[in-house]
Amino acid sequence: MESVTSNSTIDQTQPLIDGKSKQSLTINYPKLACNVNIYPDQIVFYRDGQYFGFETSGLSAETLQTLFVMMDGTRSIEELQELFAPDNPEVIQSILQGLEEQALLDDATPFKVHSGIDTLLELEDFTNDLLENTVEGNLFWKPITSDPVVRYGSGCANTGDCENHGEPVPNAPYGSELPITVLYGFGIEHYHLSCHRWNWDFPVLGCQNYRKVQQLINQLYSQEYGQDQLWLKALNGIGISDQDLKDAIALPETVAIGNALAYWANSEPLVLLSTLGVLKRQAYHHLASYLAACERVNLESGFIDPIRELVNRNLTGESENLIHRIFQDIAHVDQQTRQRLGDQIYLFIEMYNNFYRAIWNYYSCTSDLLRRVSAL
Repeated sequence: MESVTSNSTIDQTQPLIDGKSKQSLTINYPKLACNVNIYPDQIVFYRDGQYFGFETSGLSAETLQTLFVMMDGTRSIEELQELFAPDNPEVIQSILQGLEEQALLDDATPFKVHSGIDTLLELEDFTNDLLENTVEGNLFWKPITSDPVVRYGSGCANTGDCENHGEPVPNAPYGSELPITVLYGFGIEHYHLSCHRWNWDFPVLGCQNYRKVQQLINQLYSQEYGQDQLWLKALNGIGISDQDLKDAIALPETVAIGNALAYWANSEPLVLLSTLGVLKRQAYHHLASYLAACERVNLESGFIDPIRELVNRNLTGESENLIHRIFQDIAHVDQQTRQRLGDQIYLFIEMYNNFYRAIWNYYSCTSDLLRRVSAL
């Protein structure tokens, strides 16, 4: 350390150890950010043309000299207290408070890098836990995954233009009966959702500044292209025409989840991207279970074949790998952002769960598959 001459002028000195200071420390790894010289009766610190004098009391000059040498940012406050005043750690605390109040300390706390891929893996674990505890056991998926599934209702889908000859459907979520209106409703709501993908696809495509990440996102969404057409083809197979669907509106929960995805794509794209891998894997298993249920109740091949094509499209883990590559290009995600992402994912899974509950609640109790605008 550089010395300060003994004849330097100091207006006033203050106790180095002052138990009156109530200001709490904001640093964890203190680093002395000034020059210091120790005299028999005082310590003088010098920084940016200013001199600060402190009375020496409580610790010897030799101890203080060693303390200031070791205050190089490599040791925490707790380590310094243990080394120099294990029986009275408040002494070190008071010294550090006095120095910090005069801006004579820097915080050299090691910066911990939390990479994008580490963040993604944590969020995926969190998402998987939420899905297992909510969606897997909700009103919709319990009867879908029940084996055997019993066909309940007429094979003719009622679009609101013809009379439905099916029997009344009990709204019993854990029974073995599965209303075929629920199976058709699943397709209708997924069609509504998929044909509005551009609301969240395009904003995400333009959100990243890094060319490589942008290319990966573009590659990811190119795999999703055409899903709405396959759902449309399936619905056409049960007599629901393009014109019928133009006159139909989605359930409020479907609209809500679409609006939420569009919002996150514009304001918090990492929320959308971090859930896509898990949800695509989950969607494959859900879609496979849904297809198996449709096959067990012998729904029309014109409806089932496009859905089988959707399932086959999701056989590979390529989309999930792409998402991992996107996050590998993100160097660091801070704690505040990670907390915010977790909160938003929790909200999204709640909406995702409500989406499937709404499909069961509405379509298990209706004879008209389409909610027509013209009928309002």
